[in-house]
Amino acid sequence: MRSVLKLLIVLGLLFLTAPVVFADPAIMITSYTLTPTVLMPGDSAQLQVTITNTETTDTTTTTTYSDSLPRIQTVKTNAATIESIWIASDGDGRNSVKAHNNIPNLGDLAPGASVTVSFLLTAPENITEGLYFPVLHVDVETYKDVQYPIPIRVSNLSASLLAKNVPSKISTSGSTPITITAVNKRETAVEDVTITAQTEDTLHISPQTVYLGTMESETSEDIVFSLQPTQIGSYNVSFMISYRNGENLHTDTVSFPVEVVPNSDVSPVFYTFPTTISRGSSKRISLEVYNAKTERITGVIVVPETNLTISPSQYFIGTMDPDDVFSASFDISADGASLGNHTVSFKVVFKQDNEYFESPVISHSIQVVSPSKVKTDYSTGIIALVSLVLVVVVSLFYIVRKRRHR
Repeated sequence: MRSVLKLLIVLGLLFLTAPVVFADPAIMITSYTLTPTVLMPGDSAQLQVTITNTETTDTTTTTTYSDSLPRIQTVKTNAATIESIWIASDGDGRNSVKAHNNIPNLGDLAPGASVTVSFLLTAPENITEGLYFPVLHVDVETYKDVQYPIPIRVSNLSASLLAKNVPSKISTSGSTPITITAVNKRETAVEDVTITAQTEDTLHISPQTVYLGTMESETSEDIVFSLQPTQIGSYNVSFMISYRNGENLHTDTVSFPVEVVPNSDVSPVFYTFPTTISRGSSKRISLEVYNAKTERITGVIVVPETNLTISPSQYFIGTMDPDDVFSASFDISADGASLGNHTVSFKVVFKQDNEYFESPVISHSIQVVSPSKVKTDYSTGIIALVSLVLVVVVSLFYIVRKRRHR
């Protein structure tokens, strides 16, 4: 019993006299985020960096044996005292990504602890697109400093507008639809995409503004505007696209020349048009196209527009001499269509003197009804007709009988 007690006393003395060693902290950059992820010239961005003391425990005790006696060593990890965090531009700093704030005297970072800091970065307007590596510096008191390059991409790719269907000449009669395509050529999404028409007072465009919202990378979207001039002449039709890359607002404007000429004198005219159609059935629409111009036109096509099923999708006429009249027929079907009124529109596209023109759009409304309503209306009509015949027969009988009595 006494030997065991002596052994415990010896071990206790060894623990009390065990050497304590202090280890350096291990400071590392464990993560970072950049918003937006890809900058454009002139953009600003928010960089968030997480700094961690990767030593997970502040005290580690190890025991080794020499001559059957334990040797105990305690290692304590010091907290890291961060004096400052700052970012240095790569290159000469005159044409590279720059940071606009430093973080002094952050304080102690205990083992296993992390801290997240933010920096405002900017890319100058005249910066060259490419990959830049500004260096993050973490100055640690009495220990090794940390340097970490942050890759940042600058790209000149932007969102822009293209003319998809904009005729160089339009007529003063009616309105002409034009199609503009918004394209996001960037490798990242852009936000708050808005298209705004900019024209003179004598050239009315509807709608004036179209909001698209978010456009994903390398996508496009068509926007249809209606252009209605009030005076002949030459005009520039301008459209502006505005969008955000992160919090940075960007704009781009594109212009197209348009010549407004007198009435085109080529337009479709309804010949027969049904007012109702029962769901599940089909009916025929007939039109006539008249060339009142004094010159030949070519490539004449009648184009329908409706949410109902219509066949053919285009009616090709070809060449029309002055005063020519051509007929065009379309079969319209209401399979699966919703009940109620639907609009059916037609326009004529043609070519004259190597220029493409579009006639004013003509429209008519057709009502889709249920088959039961058609049968009811038909039965009601038959009853009314029979009643009318009976009234006529009775009246004739009464008149003849009266004459005989005289």
